[in-house]
Amino acid sequence: MKIAIWSTRWPKVEWVKLGVIECPYFKWQEVEFLTFKVESWVSDMPLSFNETMLWAKNRAEILKKSWIEADFYVGLEWWASMIWEKAYLFWVGYIESQNWEWHFGISNMIEIPKKIETALYKEKKELCNVINELSWKTWVKDNWWTFYELTDWMFERTDEFKKIFELAISPFFNQFYK
Repeated sequence: MKIAIWSTRWPKVEWVKLGVIECPYFKWQEVEFLTFKVESWVSDMPLSFNETMLWAKNRAEILKKSWIEADFYVGLEWWASMIWEKAYLFWVGYIESQNWEWHFGISNMIEIPKKIETALYKEKKELCNVINELSWKTWVKDNWWTFYELTDWMFERTDEFKKIFELAISPFFNQFYK
């Protein structure tokens, strides 16, 4: 089984691997991970639910269209979206099979504090830089991530990536989708 991942960055690759390794559908299979850095072909800061979904989808589809042979192509991305006058942070995962079947998985959401919302939407700052500034840390992007900070260390990226992968991969195997 080959799984192509849209990123070469250590945290993202490792957390996707963890999601795959702990997924019951792959427990008895040998899995080879192929990692590639690919662009999303959309804005660097998607600020809507649809843009974030498109971002994740594009990354997986670019892998597939690049003639990379794999059983599954994975793209995951995060950002914020305004819902009922408040901004929420979430991750979107997209998985496409070699047979062109595809499904999304979406993480938990957390409301973004007003000061961060202002920095994102009005000042057009990047989220990890805002969190680093407000928490006086310089490692949020590559380590625990924003959910970790906003939940007082209850959620890590690992939690989010694992759940997103499980939600997106289930329709490929679950009888109700067949």
